[in-house]
Amino acid sequence: MREQKRSPQTLALAQLCDLVHRLMPEHSRKRTVRTSAATLRQLETTGTLIYTTTEDACARLLNVSTGLVGILQLLDLWSDRAWECRCLHCLLVPLKLELDGALNDVQGML
Repeated sequence: MREQKRSPQTLALAQLCDLVHRLMPEHSRKRTVRTSAATLRQLETTGTLIYTTTEDACARLLNVSTGLVGILQLLDLWSDRAWECRCLHCLLVPLKLELDGALNDVQGML
């Protein structure tokens, strides 16, 4: 069986869940203030990684969306000359709407 490679972001989310779990009351009774503070620092670092990665990904997806606007405008312009352009335009519009909707959902979490 092939081993799946996880991205740093996936690992960061898993680490975030683990760190939060370590701070839960049933686990924290045995913990010292020093280890709890270290866990909180790790939690902050991991949270920052997740936030910045998500923010960067949103910026890249926004660039893709903007590029699609230009392509759709060109296809619309040429649609009266070539029916293939109209067909391609019709195929790309729902994809762009889906991309924009997903991007808005993720940006709403930031």
